[in-house]
Amino acid sequence: MPVSPGKRPFFTRYSTSLWIRFLRVNLVSNKKLQDSLEELGLTSPQFYVLATLGYAGGLPFGEIGEKMMVTVSNLTGIVDRLEEKGLVARERDSDDRRVVRVKLTERGAKLYKSTIPLFEKCISQFFSPLSKTQQKELAALLRKLAHVSWAH
Repeated sequence: MPVSPGKRPFFTRYSTSLWIRFLRVNLVSNKKLQDSLEELGLTSPQFYVLATLGYAGGLPFGEIGEKMMVTVSNLTGIVDRLEEKGLVARERDSDDRRVVRVKLTERGAKLYKSTIPLFEKCISQFFSPLSKTQQKELAALLRKLAHVSWAH
């Protein structure tokens, strides 16, 4: 049923409104990050793959997907584009040829290292309205939600 102009949707639970605020914060923060990454010719998912590989080293497709919480089929396109840009390379695992590992190329490693300061600056600006104490409180609350969510 359409909502008439000037009327807000009514939710019977506060948790629904809270979730919508959480979603908006997520969308705004992702948009700010995307705008910064566009200057480098990267999408957010491409950056997340670079960051995952930069932190953990070469990984099998499945492990990258688990860390990013995406399916291998979604990851394939992201890795294809990164490979076209010369930022990552695929290689067969020497012990199990069925396993395909993805690793940063030298160019990818340089880009990863140069994007971390940009990423941290963007995130720092986003959280700057909160004091360090508030940031720590938020982190603790989000950890609690993550643990409860995954447990069920």
